[in-house]
Amino acid sequence: MKRYELRAEVYRAVSYQDPDSGAIINTYDYADPEVIKVTGGSVRPWGSIQDFGQDYQYKDYLQLFSPTEIPLDARVGRIRNKAGELLWQEDTGYPTLFDVFGCFPENDLRGTAVDFRILLARTEVQEH
Repeated sequence: MKRYELRAEVYRAVSYQDPDSGAIINTYDYADPEVIKVTGGSVRPWGSIQDFGQDYQYKDYLQLFSPTEIPLDARVGRIRNKAGELLWQEDTGYPTLFDVFGCFPENDLRGTAVDFRILLARTEVQEH
């Protein structure tokens, strides 16, 4: 599979507990992201999944590869190609945010992790 060099911003989650409800709340610092090098296959390797069940659901999925492991509570956004062009953006013009729902090591023949396969799904509520 041919992969293309990309750049992505990773937003780490900062968790706190709501004193009234006891719920754990994640917040993200979009002003101070970590920029990482990633590679990806085609522009939309998995495309989208549409479910016509009781409630219509449309999910946009993305698969990236990175030498850096990304935690599952992080978000990824502002994915750009080598020319600096934004590859995913909303109709409003803002960059699309993705939730990390999988990060798996890719091993060589000796069992050493050489890359991480990062599976992303479009965040339902796009914050900006």
